[in-house]
Amino acid sequence: MTPQGNGSRVRVLLIDDDRDDYLITMDLFQDLPDHPYALDWVSDYETGLKKIYQGDHDLYLVDFRLGERNGLQLIREARERCPFAPLILLTGQGEYEIDRQAIEAGAADYLEKSGLTPVILERSIRHALLQKRYEAELESTVHERTRELIRLNENLHREIGERAAAEEALRNADRRKDEFLATLAHELRNPLAPIRNALEIMRLTPNNSEALTRARGMMERQVSQMVRLIDDLLDVSRITRGKLALTLERLPVSEVIESALELSQSQIDKAKLKLTVNQPPRDILISVDRLRFAQILSNLLNNAAKYTEPGGSIVLDAAVDNRQVVFTVRDTGIGISADHLPHVFELFTQIDRSLNRSQVGLGIGLALVRRLMEMHGGTVEAHSEGRGRGATFTVRLPIATA
Repeated sequence: MTPQGNGSRVRVLLIDDDRDDYLITMDLFQDLPDHPYALDWVSDYETGLKKIYQGDHDLYLVDFRLGERNGLQLIREARERCPFAPLILLTGQGEYEIDRQAIEAGAADYLEKSGLTPVILERSIRHALLQKRYEAELESTVHERTRELIRLNENLHREIGERAAAEEALRNADRRKDEFLATLAHELRNPLAPIRNALEIMRLTPNNSEALTRARGMMERQVSQMVRLIDDLLDVSRITRGKLALTLERLPVSEVIESALELSQSQIDKAKLKLTVNQPPRDILISVDRLRFAQILSNLLNNAAKYTEPGGSIVLDAAVDNRQVVFTVRDTGIGISADHLPHVFELFTQIDRSLNRSQVGLGIGLALVRRLMEMHGGTVEAHSEGRGRGATFTVRLPIATA
């Protein structure tokens, strides 16, 4: 098959300083069947090199003698910028050394003018064009493989980064688990000493009704504390395993707030805090699980009470915003640092207890709030200007449809 270049004919450029050689070469091409080649000619080194750089031709025939310089020099120079340009060296000297140097310089072939025939010329051209095509295909394959290797390398680096991040997350989770277990043991053990003391009082003063009443009240408070801790643990376990189901009702906002205050009012009073409640001017219905949504608001109120010093204040707002009911719990407490704020809803995460050593907990109350809000189809966010600047928790829930 005859190789084709631009259009329907192969464009060949002869670089030769002898016009007679150009005419002889033209005759060789015209003797080929169907004459499938278009021959152009330039007579000097610089013009020939410029034409090769332009790349307008499919193949270049370079004469060995080009004035002060020769074809070998041109081939070497051209190869630096055009590594795939097919170059054939023509010479009147049949010397092995020139042949060897031509191949080393990057010539596709070496032809002696004295014995050149149309058949030999066309065979050499065909071979050079095929070689050019193979080299281009090889280069394309190398580029494709290189791109693939780069992509695989990037994926490997990404996977290494992801694995390192996962390992760090596992280490953090393991550390939080250890901290949580230590806190849990401490929290569950704390009520045992007062209960033991109360039992001892009851044993030593069986007929003292006042002492018995105080001891019984102490035991009831401590048992209630233990029950609350265990209930929180069970709720986390149920949610994690997908075993917690909601019983949704269309309830007025005021009724939900009242249920939450029943759970939290005693702790707020005990902390000696001022509580302000603001509700929408008209009662709005929301679709919630009565017990669980009261637990959400109660956990936020209890959290505010836990980290607010006596004499401080808590504000519970409920307002309507764009077909949503927005509950906001603001306090004047110790606040949350910027580096801790993104993690307040993570399981077993606690605000720095060194800021308020009298308050302890398992670090699951806010995690429960977020997960219960997700189950309700709502959101919860935390905001704080920093330590000593208080904190604000915002709950958003769609208004119930008719």
